[in-house]
Amino acid sequence: MGIPVISVLFFFFVLFPFKNFDDAICRYCCASGKNSITFNKLFKMKTETGLIGIAGGMGPSAGIDLSSKIVDQTIASKDQEHIPQILYSDPGAIGDRTEYILGKIKENPAYNIAKILVKLESAGAVIACLACNSAHAPQIFDVVEDELAKKGSSIKLFHIIDEVGKFIKFQYPDIRKVGILGTSGTYKTKQYSRIERFGLEAVNVSPEEQDKVHNSIYHPEYGIKSLGGVVSCKSRSILEEAALSLKEKGAGAAVLGCTELPLAFSENSYKGMPLIDASLVLARALIHAHSPNKLKPWDKQ
Repeated sequence: MGIPVISVLFFFFVLFPFKNFDDAICRYCCASGKNSITFNKLFKMKTETGLIGIAGGMGPSAGIDLSSKIVDQTIASKDQEHIPQILYSDPGAIGDRTEYILGKIKENPAYNIAKILVKLESAGAVIACLACNSAHAPQIFDVVEDELAKKGSSIKLFHIIDEVGKFIKFQYPDIRKVGILGTSGTYKTKQYSRIERFGLEAVNVSPEEQDKVHNSIYHPEYGIKSLGGVVSCKSRSILEEAALSLKEKGAGAAVLGCTELPLAFSENSYKGMPLIDASLVLARALIHAHSPNKLKPWDKQ
């Protein structure tokens, strides 16, 4: 079983499993000799404006990438001006989202995702997100929301596809057709058709092309996940071909609709077609919700 890793990025770092956040506080205090009441007062003082919570581990590199983008997109002249955030990454606790969607595993990852979000909330998170596009499939995301409601949670959970739709509508008002690159789970559920509510049309690759795109992410020899976030030449070539196919189908922009895909494209466009990094869009939305005055202008990207 993997070891849960919770990073409270402004002062707290835990490298062991715990029952709940209070248990983690107690263990820290016992180890350091601090009085638990004093420590809890200090924590509450530091989090008066709340934290950004990230449910990571889907996969591990994607959560770290999203956390880094929050830092990169924040206006700050010194460490202390950055936004407090928590990344909870416990890959072993969350079943593969695409395998669930495709019927390869029976347990819905939503239940453990919801448990992680509750832990993030108990740690001080007031807004949160899932660092995984496929986790936003209705059969997963809707269950997460239901579980949070049952638990009486008040945390605000962002939906990555809604944020992408709003972003494209605002930043690229002339674009109507949007190409989608993602896992076969995202493809099968057509979850990016959700952007239609923003007056946009989702354009997909062919089933044959989709198989190749999925392999660029999951293949045991050259897939991005299998290589721990390293992008092989073969994966990059597959994704370039898929992006070109979307452009030929009339897409004015392409969404990198899997949190591993931005690792393959460092550029903001491909052959003149804007590439929309869904993780970057989500990071900016979280910053805007928490501290809008700290969000870097988009024209400086």
